[in-house]
Amino acid sequence: MQEFCVKKKDRVEMLTMLGTFGFLFSVVEISIFERDDIASIKWLTELVLALVGFVLSCIAIYSLTPFLLKMSGAAMFNLSAITAGLWSVVFRIFIYDQQVDWLYYFAFGVIIAEIVIYSTSGKDMTHPSTVGNGNVDQYHELPSGNDTLPRTMDRVTSEE
Repeated sequence: MQEFCVKKKDRVEMLTMLGTFGFLFSVVEISIFERDDIASIKWLTELVLALVGFVLSCIAIYSLTPFLLKMSGAAMFNLSAITAGLWSVVFRIFIYDQQVDWLYYFAFGVIIAEIVIYSTSGKDMTHPSTVGNGNVDQYHELPSGNDTLPRTMDRVTSEE
């Protein structure tokens, strides 16, 4: 849905609606389910700074996501999000001096291969009904009688 809004509608409108409705849903959810927990918080400077950092990172990700969706699409965005686990492994190895299983490296290699294949394929992944000038529709006929495989029928319409 977000990819459709980014590609077909105005990005500013999409971000405005996302922020507005996200804020409204959050306020309603907090006021119903978390009222007592919010009242019991001891507001320390470290806590406020952590909250501000979280809010700024959310603003950044929600502001930059439409640009990535516009450029590459949802599949590339999802594949790139999967690679975010790389940073946890980097921190685990270099900061905590821990080792990771060999399967992580294998899985990471598969993910990188998927991204490279997707990025270099150059194929337009549109629906068959929108190929060309939008006049070709494909229909699949169910087998009848002695037929064992479905037949494909192409219907070309002219818009003159």
